[in-house]
Amino acid sequence: MLELLKYILLGLVQGVAEVLPISSSAHLIIVQELMGINNDTLTFEVLLHLASLIAILAFLWKKLWQLIKGFFYYVFKKNKEYEKDFKYVILLILSTIPAVIFALLFKDVINLLASKLWVVGLLLIINGCILLTITRIVGFRKREELNYKDALVIGCFQCLGILPGISRSGSCLSGAFTRKIEKETAADYAFLLFIPAVLGATVLELENLGSLSGETNNLIYYIVGFIVAMITTYFSFKFLLAVIKKGKLSWFGYYCLAIGVGVLIQQIITKM
Repeated sequence: MLELLKYILLGLVQGVAEVLPISSSAHLIIVQELMGINNDTLTFEVLLHLASLIAILAFLWKKLWQLIKGFFYYVFKKNKEYEKDFKYVILLILSTIPAVIFALLFKDVINLLASKLWVVGLLLIINGCILLTITRIVGFRKREELNYKDALVIGCFQCLGILPGISRSGSCLSGAFTRKIEKETAADYAFLLFIPAVLGATVLELENLGSLSGETNNLIYYIVGFIVAMITTYFSFKFLLAVIKKGKLSWFGYYCLAIGVGVLIQQIITKM
């Protein structure tokens, strides 16, 4: 029963932290360290990412379908009505490219950073400072005003979100806010960027799913954790959207500062 509760907790952590700007990778590392959970095959983490991806697709399916339909209508029928959807998809692709390159080039460095808990704590503090800073920025530019420079800037900021302790959603929002993009447009853009980002992370780790057949003893735990992560990811999206509309991202900034400082203190005490 205790083992099952551990995996339920990991599913909750993934579902909440994958969407909220508090870094899911950092929280999974911290929880696994505190609870002594060690998955050498990474199978469970891959399944958690997959669960979050399904929830994200369910939450955004209307917007996603409109964009896909508009993109292909414009490509094959040159219908001007759908030109804005075509351009938006191109912008999302452009924003994704820097993160893909960064992840491939620095995969070993990222894994090394993730293995050092004090680094994770330090990056959480940096993430908190970023969130507290961007809450002061007031944007006014709307979706139809987005351009290729905006996409590249947001894409470069998204690279920071690959580091364990820096939030992917927070980094995307930071990039958008520095370009003076208004908060609801920034949130929509950051939400849609979740799809290629999480899909890419899942694809990169799919090879680890091959070990699932050898872990039948943990299968029920994996299934429960998967379901918990999927449900909590969906509702976390709704919560984050409400928080962004209220302009209360500072809540997450203070939270990350507290957790980051706590991790650093714990590491100092441990090594004394």
